[in-house]
Amino acid sequence: MQTPNFCFNRGIDLKNLGFAFPDGKMLFRGINLHISRGERIGLQGPSGIGKSTLFNLLLGFIQPTEGEVLVDNQKLTSSNRSQWHRLVGYVPQEIFIIEGNLVDNVALGDLHPDRNRVMKVLEQVQLKTWVDELPQGMDTPLGEYGSRLSGGQKQRIGIARALYKRAEVLFFDEATSALDSRTEHEINRALEELSDRYRELTIIIIAHRDTSLHICDRIYNLQTGEIMHPVK
Repeated sequence: MQTPNFCFNRGIDLKNLGFAFPDGKMLFRGINLHISRGERIGLQGPSGIGKSTLFNLLLGFIQPTEGEVLVDNQKLTSSNRSQWHRLVGYVPQEIFIIEGNLVDNVALGDLHPDRNRVMKVLEQVQLKTWVDELPQGMDTPLGEYGSRLSGGQKQRIGIARALYKRAEVLFFDEATSALDSRTEHEINRALEELSDRYRELTIIIIAHRDTSLHICDRIYNLQTGEIMHPVK
């Protein structure tokens, strides 16, 4: 069955969203949230409240028990999930680094990488100065599983990877939780500058620490259902 063209021009809607475990135990229900294109949204709540499950619903990996996820008023289903994934970039806490150079890792899966675009996205995540200092530039081997990289550099490469595929929505799942406060601040600053430069880029962040959500326009608390506006 052919699905209509899938696009993201207006926003994402969660309508009466609920999810239950196979034994029938409800994890959450009644979530209603609109995310406009270009917004920076934080999802907050204690461990076990369902933040990662909500991410999986937003990404279409699992289907809700109740309600629906709409992208530009089109219901997200297993039929159009692959089209949605072309538009999104996922940045987890642990960035997988393949054995290769920077080009290989940023343009992951691209058989004919655009080196100019690789350099552009590395500049966008504030890695250009570091790249210029590498002995072979973008062609410098990164070591086994990125053994020569710091945690902050790995996270920036993860973001660059999402930007290279021209993602319109960036999902951050506790992406800075394992970083020290200084590196976290630098990553957040790079994200904020990136978002300010590309106002149509939508960013959705799961985090425990309030400092990771400082760049957000709004924060949704899964435990209380409240919307908060962080102090800038």
